[in-house]
Amino acid sequence: MKKLFALLIVTLVLGTMLFVGCRPPILEGAVVDIQQGQYESAFAKLQQAVQEYPNNPEAWYLLGTLYARKENFVKMNESFDKSLAIAQTYAKEIEQVRMTNFANNYNDALNSYYKKAREVDDPVTRKKMYAKAAEKFLKAHQANPERSEPLAPMSVSFLETGDTATAVKYMDKAIEMNPKKDTLMVTVGDFYTKINRMDKAVELYKKALTVNPDNTAAHLALGQVYAQQKLWDKAIEQFDISAKADPKNATIPENIAIIYYNNEKYAEAVPYLKKSLELDPSNKDMYEVLSLCYLQMAQKHIDKYTDTENMDEKAAADQIYKTALPFLEDAVKKFPDSALLWNNLGVCYAQEGMKEKAKAAFEKQKQLEGKQ
Repeated sequence: MKKLFALLIVTLVLGTMLFVGCRPPILEGAVVDIQQGQYESAFAKLQQAVQEYPNNPEAWYLLGTLYARKENFVKMNESFDKSLAIAQTYAKEIEQVRMTNFANNYNDALNSYYKKAREVDDPVTRKKMYAKAAEKFLKAHQANPERSEPLAPMSVSFLETGDTATAVKYMDKAIEMNPKKDTLMVTVGDFYTKINRMDKAVELYKKALTVNPDNTAAHLALGQVYAQQKLWDKAIEQFDISAKADPKNATIPENIAIIYYNNEKYAEAVPYLKKSLELDPSNKDMYEVLSLCYLQMAQKHIDKYTDTENMDEKAAADQIYKTALPFLEDAVKKFPDSALLWNNLGVCYAQEGMKEKAKAAFEKQKQLEGKQ
């Protein structure tokens, strides 16, 4: 990397010679040092040169390139800005140095550390990789502060290392730099959800929807926060909007179903569970929840029958068991390791008077529970 950058510096210096007439001796000496790879000597001369010739744009520009070589990008940009304030002579070269250092650090952070850290199981190794990613993302941002791409992944990296304060600082800066980017607002909202700052999360999801009312991810995320806060009606409202915009997303009807289930509204949960399973037939959890809904619905009718001796209630319970039976027979074929599904199948068999099948189902349930 440093050899590559050294070559870049020499190339840029040689290029500037085409535009420079008579240099002060101290500056000429610095240029010769750079050409010979004597960077520390050149650095000392350039520090002296900018003191003696503060209005020389080349001196500030060359000092900036050496700060870049030291990866002191804050000082690099201070030097470059002073050069540009005097004249635009080196504007193209300055932009090239900024872009090169931004790209090198950003790509290294993203591909060498950030993405790989997500796949690491060992917490110590993962934390070290996120720390390195944060360091590289920060360098990328310092190299070109006008570029906001590193801010969100850098914040996540700092969060994963336990530095929440720094993570929040750069997430807020990301929004400040992109006040109209609704997708970023959702990302930042997710960040605040992760650190349990639900007030800020809701604020950002709503802000995203102000910018783009059709942002499905914002509706879905807002619904999930409302569900966590047990604001059920608000949650369902957001999920319904999401479902219309993204009808093939199995998570949305699943979320609505869970809300109804948790509120013991089993009949209301059933159509959403069926829709979720239609979209994602591999979801064992939803098979189990739907089986529980059937049994709970039936039990409610049995309780009413016990209290009132109303035969309609008994008939309703019987019909639910009949509906649940083929569903559960299919479910245990798909998920033969689910003790809950075998238990619920046994209940249905017993209610239908199928004693031997009920006994076999309950035995299977016990076998599976014994393995757990």
